[in-house]
Amino acid sequence: MKYAIVDIGSNAIKYKIFNGSLELVEYYRHPLRLGRDVFSKGYLEDKTIQDLLNLLLDYKKNFKSKNILNVNYIATSALRDTQNAKEIIELLKQHDIHVKIISGDVEAFLLAEFNKSKINSAVIDIGGGSLEICINNNNDIHAKSFQLGAVRLLNFSETQKSEALQELSLWLRQFKSIDHLYGLGGNLRALMQANEIKGPIKASDFNNYINNYLSIDDTVLIEKYEIPKDRIDIIPEALNLYSLIIQELNSHVIENTFWSISDGLVRKVLKDQL
Repeated sequence: MKYAIVDIGSNAIKYKIFNGSLELVEYYRHPLRLGRDVFSKGYLEDKTIQDLLNLLLDYKKNFKSKNILNVNYIATSALRDTQNAKEIIELLKQHDIHVKIISGDVEAFLLAEFNKSKINSAVIDIGGGSLEICINNNNDIHAKSFQLGAVRLLNFSETQKSEALQELSLWLRQFKSIDHLYGLGGNLRALMQANEIKGPIKASDFNNYINNYLSIDDTVLIEKYEIPKDRIDIIPEALNLYSLIIQELNSHVIENTFWSISDGLVRKVLKDQL
């Protein structure tokens, strides 16, 4: 038995395929930025909807060719917020693609599947539309979602950004010395690639690595360090969020992980909890 989880995000549409032991056997990412429409206009335009449908039909065909029967399509921030969500969900349903939109809080608590056994740690997921963070504070789990996705921030006014960052800071300040941070996804990984480092990063060095990253020309980042072109404009926003979190939690170490909410979701599927 194999399981496929399709993550319909704000900056990209990704899938992971797991085997019966929940080991990752395939990963694919397509840079379709739903958040470009939603966070600037409030809705998905017809062309973007058609692009989404065509992509998901391609995914569906791929899964069928591999005889994967257990497929779950999960949507997050962009489809949560778009004004025409009901019409989009209905259109996809007509093609036998059944999408479940999950709340930010559900997204955040899925992260506990990663760090529930890692005392005094935080796992951070900076997506295109929202930021989710789960903190294990002496085995007490605290999880929260914030409207601080990197694509969304590109469309925020300075006042909106300041207010949203203040909300995050105030929430983080209730915790003291969360030593170890884990950052999900490609934004933190890009920082590591451009600085040619592997493994955990000392928090005291983090801002120096950011400054070095920002000094590198975009063409070099793309061609030499293989940073995805569609991430170039959002990575600085994500790195600033990481820097803020490190500071507020008084953390000492941050490291990147390829784990994602899809890994948490597939465990829920296996337990019939989704």
